[in-house]
Amino acid sequence: MNKYTLLLSLILIAIFSSCTQDKGTVHVQYIEATAIYGDLDHVRSTPINQEPRNIENPGKIYIGERYIMIGEEGEGIHIVENSEQMESVGFMAIPGNREFIVDGNTLYAESYYDVIKIDVTDPRQARIEERAAFSIQEERKDDKGNTLIGFDYAQKSIEITEEEDFYNDIIDDQLVYLDFARNSIPVSALPSSFAGTSGGQVGVGNKMAITGDHLYLISNDNMIAISTEDFTTGHQRHKGVMSDMETIFAYENMLFLGGRSSMNIFSPDGKNTPILLHEFQHATSCDPVLPFFDVAYVTLRTADFSECPGNTNALVVLNIEDPSRTYEVKELPMFSPYGMSISDDKLYVAEGKNGLKLFDISDKFSPELLNHFIEVEVYDVIQSPFSSSFLYLAGPDGLGKYETGENQELSIVGELRY
Repeated sequence: MNKYTLLLSLILIAIFSSCTQDKGTVHVQYIEATAIYGDLDHVRSTPINQEPRNIENPGKIYIGERYIMIGEEGEGIHIVENSEQMESVGFMAIPGNREFIVDGNTLYAESYYDVIKIDVTDPRQARIEERAAFSIQEERKDDKGNTLIGFDYAQKSIEITEEEDFYNDIIDDQLVYLDFARNSIPVSALPSSFAGTSGGQVGVGNKMAITGDHLYLISNDNMIAISTEDFTTGHQRHKGVMSDMETIFAYENMLFLGGRSSMNIFSPDGKNTPILLHEFQHATSCDPVLPFFDVAYVTLRTADFSECPGNTNALVVLNIEDPSRTYEVKELPMFSPYGMSISDDKLYVAEGKNGLKLFDISDKFSPELLNHFIEVEVYDVIQSPFSSSFLYLAGPDGLGKYETGENQELSIVGELRY
């Protein structure tokens, strides 16, 4: 079990573990994240090209014509041949990385406080070109001048009174981040790395997007705009752009931001200062956004004892013909929607343990269910950018490449198991 899965499991346990004692205290189990400090210059000098390694904690997936890139949460990116064998052929070591995006032969990746620009003409011989140092956030240091570079997680069990300050720190999330002096660190004070594009394709759960000559990155409640032409110094952070931001998607010179309570559309005409065009509010949920011409599809997912508690699970169809006057056209009930992908007049929606749904969107404002593949567990679905006949499905056990038939059936043609 990887540390992120363990962390989630411990948080769920903690929700059920608080009970009031006769002596006026509360017994609480929570997760204590203790700061790890180190030499940031040493971290930045990590050799990027390394030998292939096992995929243990997969994250972001990018589909290229020759290579597939699969993130290893917090460590870097696996390079996999895009073939039936899907053989791993290399690894790019990028400390602190969770999010990346590819634009032609250039890869942009977060690395703790920085965003780095990498030449991936041959990803097995990647080369760091530039670094936008501290573009995501200024560094946090301990009393000896060392930089915060991560956390160690441990389950704790204590008895505490509700009047104590520490009770307020841990009771809401059952998780607390502590610095070198054991003071609480607000989540909003940490880069998100701690707590698709060009000729390739990614899923919709992105925190990076490129449009025009700017790269946009969301981290907590910040939107960071970085000039791809003036990369090292041309960046600006905007705080409070939108609460609970989760995903960003660039389409038709607009930025679509998905949050837990709304979907916001921004115009990047202001370059470093995107302009809000419209805010569409919805039930509190986890939701990626997929715009397509003058319609946008939004999945809303909730579940008790999850990061998005509630009982709303739906596919929402929005009319965005006039981005400043977006409105809901239709809402379709779902089980547990995650990622989406469009191929011609077909919309695929991953339903996690509830399979994969295929909709006909010939009438894009009125999706009709064509098939429900219940035999697969899918959390992200990525259409091949090079052939409408192939589809990539990401599940708990790995990545599968499927061929789609005329009768909407799926046939597996390649598989990479984690």
